[in-house]
Amino acid sequence: MKALAQLLKAVQACVWALTVGATAMAQDAPAQYQPLAAASGKAHSVSVKFCLGYWGSDFACKDGVVTAVLFEPQAAWSDLVLISHGAQGVDARHYEYADALTKNGFAAVVIDHWTPRGIDITSQNYTQFTQRGGTTSSMATDAIYVAQYMRSRFPNVKRVGLIGESMGGMAVLQLSKQRMLDLFTNGSLAQPGVPFEFPIQAMVGLYAACVERVVDERFHPTPVLLISGEKDDHTLAEHCVEHQEWINTHGGSARAVVIPGVYHDFDGPRPVAFKPRAQNVSGCKNIVAGGIIRIVDSGKELPNNQAGQSQLPKECAKWGITSGYSGNRFVAVPIWMDFFKTQLR
Repeated sequence: MKALAQLLKAVQACVWALTVGATAMAQDAPAQYQPLAAASGKAHSVSVKFCLGYWGSDFACKDGVVTAVLFEPQAAWSDLVLISHGAQGVDARHYEYADALTKNGFAAVVIDHWTPRGIDITSQNYTQFTQRGGTTSSMATDAIYVAQYMRSRFPNVKRVGLIGESMGGMAVLQLSKQRMLDLFTNGSLAQPGVPFEFPIQAMVGLYAACVERVVDERFHPTPVLLISGEKDDHTLAEHCVEHQEWINTHGGSARAVVIPGVYHDFDGPRPVAFKPRAQNVSGCKNIVAGGIIRIVDSGKELPNNQAGQSQLPKECAKWGITSGYSGNRFVAVPIWMDFFKTQLR
């Protein structure tokens, strides 16, 4: 723990330096956005697979459709960034992401994962919506299908990025795993006779819950940036700092950044407050081995199938989180914008 504390201090010092330097990047994080609205983008209906029971013996899928709204910069563009929401669904922050991206020459695509699945607020009941397919793995496969769609419809696309917040950030973690690629390469989601190439070249996870470790898992080398809030009591920063090493020692390429003094949803549209009705997953760190999910804190074991995955939040989550912005809502924008500029250009 002492070594972890030292690492956190070093990362925080780095972030303070980045924050001080952010004034030189004002075009990336304006003090006040005139956020885009869905109506100003072009809506696309994208065919996907709605699946349940990922990685379990009862994995099953059916055909579905999600909405992806494309925003284009004024000038010619060749790189785009997909945007995945958190448990609350699409809100103003995602159009603010798109606004910042288009102002920096990227096209942006806001994905609505929840409405087509009949989901509203998963953070109030993760178990209920896991049963409807409201999972990070579902969001991950949606992102792959949307990326493939955009590449096929827009020949000018050269490189694709993804930014996800909270559950969307956890989808980034799922996409960094080799087993997700295996589903499309030679697994249940493979298209016979059609070679699969991972369509995303850089990924950002904002305040993700870095709680799952699968024994013997491997990661692919697509660059991943994990940005957490120091005061987040829901998706703990220390878990993502630890997860950075786990990913990098198992074939991946991750970097964790901790922003001092901010909470979960630090770039969300509402000021910081305690939310007693939101489920808190800080105690849900788990290890998956074969057909068993083991919760680290309690030692409780669950089957790795639809029933076990739905039961997991009941066993490890508590109620109440502190979330919202305090101070500069856009403190992370220069960090992830610089990452995309570096990785996609």
